[in-house]
Amino acid sequence: MTSLQRRRFLELGAAATAVSLSGCLGSGTEFPSFAEWIPATDGGVPVGYLDFSIATDAQEGEQLLPLILPGGVTGGPDEVLTEVSGLDSVDDPLLAWPLEVGGQLIGGAALGIAVSGLNYLIDPERPDSGVEELFMADTVAVGRGDIDLAEADERLRAGSDGPIGDVPFEETGSIEEFTLYEPIDDEILDGVTAISESTVLVADTSKEIRRVVETTQGDRAGEIAETETFEWLVETAGSGHVVGGWLGPIDLEDVYFGDPTARPVNGLLGAADDVLASVAFDAGSGDVMADFAVQRPLDDATASQFESRFGSASEDHSVTVKNERVTASGTYNEDVLDIEYTQPDRTTTAVPDASEPVDPPETVAAAVPDDPFAFTYEAEQDRVKVTITDDLDVDEVTFETVESDYEASTTTPRADMYLYVYVHPDGDTVVVTVTVDGTSGVVARKEFP
Repeated sequence: MTSLQRRRFLELGAAATAVSLSGCLGSGTEFPSFAEWIPATDGGVPVGYLDFSIATDAQEGEQLLPLILPGGVTGGPDEVLTEVSGLDSVDDPLLAWPLEVGGQLIGGAALGIAVSGLNYLIDPERPDSGVEELFMADTVAVGRGDIDLAEADERLRAGSDGPIGDVPFEETGSIEEFTLYEPIDDEILDGVTAISESTVLVADTSKEIRRVVETTQGDRAGEIAETETFEWLVETAGSGHVVGGWLGPIDLEDVYFGDPTARPVNGLLGAADDVLASVAFDAGSGDVMADFAVQRPLDDATASQFESRFGSASEDHSVTVKNERVTASGTYNEDVLDIEYTQPDRTTTAVPDASEPVDPPETVAAAVPDDPFAFTYEAEQDRVKVTITDDLDVDEVTFETVESDYEASTTTPRADMYLYVYVHPDGDTVVVTVTVDGTSGVVARKEFP
């Protein structure tokens, strides 16, 4: 099998910070901790941040955390999901946008760490163990927390099970306090994993990791020191348990863990804008605070939409439009996040083997229209883009490959949503399975190349 670069896991496109963790930069202004890790770049900057203390600070936070962190990205080959679900009840973009977009932007960081076999560090069911905050620093996935070096070393060398299976690593050097590890077999996976007692970093190359380390030590310019707009975004709307946005222009398909065209208020916020939003939870009062900042061209009609739509569900909110900048903030009661936590019932019929023919049970066949999937083979990247062409009223759609044993699934299939599955370069078969009311059946098969 050809090399699976880490960055491919950041290309699954449609495929927060607590005050106690804040950093202090040279200007004397306190900024969220993730800001000091982002090196200055010549292009756009994605920002996705997740503070795992949301599990204890938010009402039903232990259930909310797995919904924000794209489901299944920290599991094994059989568990990769590709969208945040369960936020449909939140119709105020001031609150919904950072929750959904922040989660989608952090998906690549979670998966980047998981493919090293260190997925145990970012387990949503164990939020008080391992990584405490998760974010991207340009192209580098960063997990900050309490890292047991002996356990991490053992798991890396043993090749603990991750989303693409067992991949053993070996020690290859060091950068400052970080020990570097690379896969023994780079024909299966390439890239570099770096660990210290407080941080795990994952990137395609050690050069990228060095840039980030040098930035945190003040030996390299950071984006927040070089770009006034980025400093304004972070200072205005960068502190919370969940943070999401970008300094544009940016290619969202490279970094967005889901369909970027399906995000909230898509007509108002685009990839060319400069935008950042955050949500913070107060465990004492039960309040939810949301902040939002955007810089983009504004006319009267656009400004009016921001004023009328942002904060509509809050108890107290403000929206300010000045020149080409919009700021908004709102306070909510946690009851606004009355999310129904359900899982599809798959107990009636076992999930079929991938080799079964396309002959689904009657319940499944009746729910799936003719040819609702389009397949595009991308040979250079050994992957297939599978597009859902119709809305599907089903419990789950699963896409799997027979030879490479890769799987992706969604519980909210929508028209024009697409996912990537990685295929064996010597030949593979993509199988689509649909589950309806606990009954599953194969509805499509296609061989590649």
